[in-house]
Amino acid sequence: MGRVQVLPPVLTHGDAQARSALVLGGVLIGVAAWLVLARHHRWAGASALGASAALVFGSVRATASHDRVLQFLDSVTDRAFDGAILPAIAVAMRHTDMAVSALAVFAAGLSFVAAYVRTKGKALGYEVRDSLALRAARYVAIGIGLLVHSLFGALIVAIAISAFTAIDNSRQVTSQPA
Repeated sequence: MGRVQVLPPVLTHGDAQARSALVLGGVLIGVAAWLVLARHHRWAGASALGASAALVFGSVRATASHDRVLQFLDSVTDRAFDGAILPAIAVAMRHTDMAVSALAVFAAGLSFVAAYVRTKGKALGYEVRDSLALRAARYVAIGIGLLVHSLFGALIVAIAISAFTAIDNSRQVTSQPA
C-alpha cells in the first residue's frame, strides 16, 4: 500500500523558510481579503502588511535558491495578493465609494497585464527582470491604504507602480533581438 500524500508537492519543495513564508503570506492574503469584505479595513491593512513582509522574505529566499518550483510558488502568491485583495476592495466599496471601487478593478487588471507581459516574455525566451522593490511597494501601498483607510491614494500609487512595471517589462522585451 502506498503512502498518502497530504500536501501537494509544491508545498514540500525547496527552501523550507521560503516555502513557509510564502504559504504564510498566502494565508494572510486570504485573511486580508476576508477582513476587507467584512469591512474591518484596519485589520485588513495589518494582515496585508504581514502578508507583504512574508511575501518579500519568501521571494528573496526563493530567488536565491534557484529552485524553479519555489519561484513558481512566489509568482502565484504575488498574483494572489492582487487577485484577492483588490477585488475584495472593489466589491466592499462599490456602494460607498465608486471611485475607489473602480480604481481597485483597474489596479487589479493593470497588475495582471504587467505580470502577463513579464511571463509571456520569459516564455518566449526573453530576459525580463522582476523588481522585488516595486512588488513590495505595491503591497505596502495597499496595506497602508487599508490600515489608515485612505484607499484612493494607495490605489493611485499601486496603479502607477503597475503601469511603470508593464511599460518596463515591455521595454525589456522589445529592446532584445527577436
